Amino acid sequence: IYNRRRIEEIWKEGNPFSWHLFSESKLIFSTNGKNLMKDLGKPKSYQNLKTDLNKFADLYQTSKQSLLNSTNSTDFELSMIFLAIRNFATCYSLGILNWLNFSRRSALHLGEDSIRISKSSFELLEQSRILSTRGLGKVVSQQELNEIITELYLIDNWFINLLNKSVVK
Repeated sequence: IYNRRRIEEIWKEGNPFSWHLFSESKLIFSTNGKNLMKDLGKPKSYQNLKTDLNKFADLYQTSKQSLLNSTNSTDFELSMIFLAIRNFATCYSLGILNWLNFSRRSALHLGEDSIRISKSSFELLEQSRILSTRGLGKVVSQQELNEIITELYLIDNWFINLLNKSVVK
């Protein structure tokens, strides 16, 4: 839960979450009749693109290494890989492409910069995220895990290519 001061801070830095709230939130109830999101107006331009992209690329690398080195938390690591991909794509979309893309499948909606893994691998990563956060769904099988592992190099290349593109811009 965010307090007003923290929300104002993320508004000033143009944090992607502020843009998400600005573009998609709807007031349901207000005890004082005020609409904080409307009162704050449009967030500032996105300031922390490089830091955020590196943070999510690092999360991906850490989760990938944990996945490859241990089987104790496979679904959690797959969930973190999905989170890293989604959040990286959202930040890239806002900071480089200058468009708002907060979809869970944002990495598939970047045009020529979209992630190029199989539909089934992407869906398995998404399924692991839902299982990890909501407790809904099934654990990936060894065969499904092997499918994802064979495509990790494609995910590596996607992160590297987009990080390189973001440095140029």
